[in-house]
Amino acid sequence: MSRKQDERAATLRATLTLPALAVYAIGDILGAGIYALVGKVAGLCGPALWVAFAVSAFVALLTGLAYAELASRYPRSAGAALYCRQGFRHPLPAFVVGVFVLLSGLTSGATVSRALVGYVHQFVAAPEIAVSLAFLIAMSFLNFWGIEESSRVNMVLTAVEVTGLLLVIVAGVVAARALPGDEILVRLAPEPAHLRGVLPATTIAFFAFIGFEDVANVAEEARDPRRSLPRAIVIAIVFTTMVYVAVGIAALVAVPVATLAGSPAPLAAVVEASGIRIPARLFAFIAIIAIANTGLLNLIMAARLSYGMAREGLLPAILGEVHAVRRTPSVAVAVVFALAALLSLTGSVQVLAQSTSVLLVIVFFLVHVSLFLVKRREPLAPGEGFSVPAFVPVAGAASCLWLLAQYPTEVYARAAMAAIAALALYVVAGRLAERAGAPRRGR
Repeated sequence: MSRKQDERAATLRATLTLPALAVYAIGDILGAGIYALVGKVAGLCGPALWVAFAVSAFVALLTGLAYAELASRYPRSAGAALYCRQGFRHPLPAFVVGVFVLLSGLTSGATVSRALVGYVHQFVAAPEIAVSLAFLIAMSFLNFWGIEESSRVNMVLTAVEVTGLLLVIVAGVVAARALPGDEILVRLAPEPAHLRGVLPATTIAFFAFIGFEDVANVAEEARDPRRSLPRAIVIAIVFTTMVYVAVGIAALVAVPVATLAGSPAPLAAVVEASGIRIPARLFAFIAIIAIANTGLLNLIMAARLSYGMAREGLLPAILGEVHAVRRTPSVAVAVVFALAALLSLTGSVQVLAQSTSVLLVIVFFLVHVSLFLVKRREPLAPGEGFSVPAFVPVAGAASCLWLLAQYPTEVYARAAMAAIAALALYVVAGRLAERAGAPRRGR
């Protein structure tokens, strides 16, 4: 193999266009969240359901804009870890953030592999462990086979889950036509007691928007990432906001709040109440597609982040190896699969989900602080790249602190354990680097 071929094999294949990146982000945001969270949000704020999603969208947009500028400035695969290293100019924050994001990807992948089991059982009886591991194996194979192939699968899965949500919106329109106008207004008009429930409901609804940040971790596989990444992030958040608000309104119009809050399958209840005849298993199939898409994108993110951190000297160099034929981070893919599989066999879905949420909000806060520091030190000239006003990272950091204040105390204990583990890993990695005569990068 020639030197040029060696260099080509050592880099990821840049094939993702703006449409592919936007669909990637949309698929990651939509995922399984909206199919499960509508009822829980309605139980907290009733007719103010659509308000909670609108407020959550605003908070997500602030963080998305911060990611958009940082992705434009530093279009490399390490994502938030790289952004925090550039902002704080020290390897420790970057390492901790990278580990937190990596853990969130692993726990999310493990969580959706467990959540998939209940829907699969509506079609075939199979052991829970077998279903979970089979899912992770299939998604990891796509992850290894190639980003372009994974992107194509993502487009198909995203189209299916968007179709399901559009069906819910149509069901809401059909239900509205059978109701008098004053009844529709009553179902959509929140009272003061409902508005008081918007704050805790927003905390839950916000996590239906998580996923836009993952697109930053495929920067090295994107065409013209300085322009395409920011646009993809903004497009994804705006699109999903419109879908979520429309789904929330449709749900409130079609189903009484009490029924919506108590249903284990709230969106299926919306379609059923509208009178549209859809086989019961169809929504189970759509839910499986949504969950599978979320799992695929989480595993892609975790593998690319591991690869990027290894290339930045924040994780063992072996994770930065690229397969000579597939040109994907094969070692990182294998390690991510093994860890996700291990997590899928331990811990409850609720514990994994809560821990994931807290870790990501902490990461978002540090990303906002990093952007604030970077903008002060390195202001962009007009036309040099995507740039947001200075108030965006300030408002974004404040919104993250507000979200963090909403969690129960025991959740922070789990986050503290993750932080301690990250610090211990940092110390060990540093000592290993010193013994090898390779000083830690990051200053």
